[in-house]
Amino acid sequence: MRLSIAAKFNFFLLFIFSMVLVFSAAYQAVRERDLILTMIKEQSSEQIEAYFDGLNMLMLTNKMAARETLRHKFLNHAHVEDARILRGAAVSKQFGAGLDSEGSRDEFDTLALAGKSSMEVVHDGQHSRLVVTRPLLAQRDFRGTDCTSCHQVAENTVLGAVRFDYSLDTLFTRVEQNILTSALSLTLIFGLGLLLTLWVIRTWIVSPLNRLTRAIEEATDRHDFGHRLDGDEGDEIGRVILAYNQMLDGVERQLGKRPCAASHATAVHDTQPPRPHSGSAEGTQSDIRHPDPGQPK
Repeated sequence: MRLSIAAKFNFFLLFIFSMVLVFSAAYQAVRERDLILTMIKEQSSEQIEAYFDGLNMLMLTNKMAARETLRHKFLNHAHVEDARILRGAAVSKQFGAGLDSEGSRDEFDTLALAGKSSMEVVHDGQHSRLVVTRPLLAQRDFRGTDCTSCHQVAENTVLGAVRFDYSLDTLFTRVEQNILTSALSLTLIFGLGLLLTLWVIRTWIVSPLNRLTRAIEEATDRHDFGHRLDGDEGDEIGRVILAYNQMLDGVERQLGKRPCAASHATAVHDTQPPRPHSGSAEGTQSDIRHPDPGQPK
């Protein structure tokens, strides 16, 4: 397949741009997702600490019955899908089973009540969420509060846990929109750059080469070596045009010597005397009279 120089350049630039666009979009998606998860994790740590402090205040003021109000306040925060207190076995043994929302529902709750924290992104089809759990241990000095004074358990016993579920759908959708906007902007910039590159190639490369090609074809077909091209001697194409003009000058000088040599040969031939023909020589000899032997001398 025959392609012009401009088409080859455009194809090469299009390939490079496509690779850059794909890798930049993938890198941007990974980076923005990581940034979102980092921000959500920091937010979850602050909200868990605030939830613990709220529970301590309710216990100290003997208002644990209002803990559902505290829970609903956290549910009203942005991106919070669920917020719950998990009731440990030691607390249930001392104070009863508690509310339905305070029981274990899945493996994350089970791990939290076993004293293991969790922070994991869960994908349920098209839905993505971040699950964060942190166990609450009985300590003698937890933010200035002695947990063992209210809970008759040994230190570091798991009293319960706090769990937050954060919806990531809105945030990930925003990331995708940002990536799409960036991709469209890069495509527009590349399109303008491609048009500018095409104009530069046609003006500085293709047009001079086309003029040089036409001049060579005319010189070959019509044997017209008098046409010269104008070009900028500062670049490679200009030097090619200059070399072409010099070649035509040399061709004209070579062709100019041949007529001169032919004229000189004709002039030399004209200045030589005519050579007699063989028939004229015989006639001359026959015109000479020989004396008759019978006649007296």
